[in-house]
Amino acid sequence: MTRFRVQLKVCAVLLAVAAVGAYALGLLDFLVSEADEACARGLVYEGSDFREMRTGLLPLENTCVFVDGTTYDDVPPWVNPVFFGGLAGSAACVATLVWTTRRTR
Repeated sequence: MTRFRVQLKVCAVLLAVAAVGAYALGLLDFLVSEADEACARGLVYEGSDFREMRTGLLPLENTCVFVDGTTYDDVPPWVNPVFFGGLAGSAACVATLVWTTRRTR
C-alpha cells in the first residue's frame, strides 16, 4: 500500500471524526438547552414577544423566532458547517482512495 493511500485513509477518518464530534457537541447543546423557556420569558431578546421555536436535526437547528422577525439560534454557528464539510471531505478522501486503488490495478 502506498503512502498516499494511507494518508487518504487517515484523512477520511479524521474528517469523519471531526464531523461526528461537531454534531455530537451541537446535539448535546440542543438537548440540554432551555432556549425555548429563555426566549418565552424574554431573557434572550426583549424587543418583541416570542412567537415560535424552529427545531430540526438535519441541519441541526434550535431557533427562537420573535414576532418582529428577530431570531436567536441556540446551536453554535460552526456546528453545521463543520459537520457537513467534514462529511463531504471524508467522502472525497474515500472517493479518491477508491479511484487510485482501481487505477493502479
